Amino acid sequence: MNQERIIKVDEPRRDWVLRCEGAAKRVFELGVSRGTVEVHLPVGVDCIRLELQQIVDFRSALDEAIERAEADLRAGLAAG
Repeated sequence: MNQERIIKVDEPRRDWVLRCEGAAKRVFELGVSRGTVEVHLPVGVDCIRLELQQIVDFRSALDEAIERAEADLRAGLAAG
C-alpha cells in the first residue's frame, strides 16, 4: 500500500514566528532570505528572554532556518 502524503508542503518553510517570555506575549520572527538567517525582534525591544519551552522552539526553528539557508547557498541563491 502506498503511504504517499495527500497533503504536501509546496515550499520549505522560510518564516517562523516565536513567542517571547513576558506579560506582553510578544512574538519575534526568524526568517531565511537567499542564504541568510534573519532575526526580527518585536518593535521597541532590544533583546528577548526565552524560558525553557521558548528555548526549545527557538532552537528547532533556528536549526530549520540554517538548513534552509544552507540549501539556498548550495543552490546558488545567496545574495551577491
